[in-house]
Amino acid sequence: MGVWDISRLWRRVGAAEKGDPAIAEIAGEICRNLAALGLFVESKQYGTSFWEIRASTSPKMITTPDGTEASGVALLLAGKFEPPALVFEQINSLRRGLGREMVEAAIAGLKARPAVFGRVKVNDLSPRMKDGRRWWEHVADAHAEFDWAITHEEPFASASRVAQSREPSPLTLTDIAATPDFLKKRRKLEALCRELGYDAKKATLSPEKKTFDYLGQSFASEGESFPNGRIVIFYDPEMSKARLGCCLAHEMQHVKYFFVRDAYRAEPEDGPLHKRFAKFTPAALALLRGVSNYSNEHWDAWKGAAPPRLFSMELEEGESEPINETIAEVAKAQYNWGPDVWINPVWRELQQAINEEYERLRG
Repeated sequence: MGVWDISRLWRRVGAAEKGDPAIAEIAGEICRNLAALGLFVESKQYGTSFWEIRASTSPKMITTPDGTEASGVALLLAGKFEPPALVFEQINSLRRGLGREMVEAAIAGLKARPAVFGRVKVNDLSPRMKDGRRWWEHVADAHAEFDWAITHEEPFASASRVAQSREPSPLTLTDIAATPDFLKKRRKLEALCRELGYDAKKATLSPEKKTFDYLGQSFASEGESFPNGRIVIFYDPEMSKARLGCCLAHEMQHVKYFFVRDAYRAEPEDGPLHKRFAKFTPAALALLRGVSNYSNEHWDAWKGAAPPRLFSMELEEGESEPINETIAEVAKAQYNWGPDVWINPVWRELQQAINEEYERLRG
C-alpha cells in the first residue's frame, strides 16, 4: 500500500523488491526536494534499478506539457541504461521559475551520490529564446558536470509548433473530463468493473495522455496497473467498449500477477506457491513464447542471460516482461473472444492457477 511521507506530500507506491541502495537514496532525496517545493510527489520502483518519480501542483499528479491545469515534472532514474541516466520525461510550469526549481531539485538529488548518474536525457521541445538557444541548453550549461543527451523530436503524428499555434487552444484536462464522451466512457468503465468483479473505486479513467519508450520507439499507453490494486485507463475518444474491456481485463490480470508474485517471493523456497508453480520452468515457458503479437514482442526483446523465470523481476533482469505480459494477454483474449477461445493449455493452466491463488491469498 502507498505510504504518505513528508507532510503527506510524498507517496511511494509499494515495491516488494529491495532496490539498489544508491538509487533508492537518490530517489528519496529527489522526492524530498520536490516535496519541499510544495508539490505532491509520487515515486514508483521497477525492479532494483528503475525509479519513476512524478511531482505536481495537483493531487491528480498532472505533469502534461503545455497543460493549463497544473505544473509538474515526471522523471525516470534508469540505473540499467548504459550509461545510467536521469531521464526527464515531462515537465510543465505555469509559474515563472518553477520549471527551473523542479529541475534543480532533481539535479541536487543526483549529487547525493554523484558517482551513480553521469548522464541526463531530455527531449527539448521548448521554443528558442532571444539568444537563439532553447531553455534546456541553458540548464545544461549550468550543470556541465553531467553528460547531457538532448534531442528535439516532435511526438509521432504531431504538427509543427508553428502550425499548432494557429489552431484554437487545446482543451484542458478538466475540459476533457467534463465532455459527454468522457463521462459516457467513465460510466462504461464502472459497468465493466462490476461485470468483471473488480472494485470500481480502484479503476480510474484519466484524461491524461501517457507515453512510454520501448524498443527505441515511443508508444501511447492505454492503461497502467499498480501493486496496490489501482488501475488507470487513459482516455481515448476512439476507444470502443470492447477495447476498453480488453484493456481493463489486461490490467486486472497484472494486478493479480503482482499480488501472487509478492507472496511467492516472500515465502521460503519450499513454500506452497513454489510447489504449485514449480512445473512452469523457464525453459518450458520460453519454448511456448507468447499468445499475441504484443506478448511476443516482449519475448523478442528479452535481454537476460537466461530465459525469464516466473515471478522474477523481469523488467529489471531482461528489460522486458515476457511472462507477465503473456499472462495478461491471456486474460485479454478470454474477454475479447470468450472463455472457450483456444489458448495454449500451459498458459491457460498457469493463468488459472495464478487467479486461484490470488483469490485464496485475499481470503
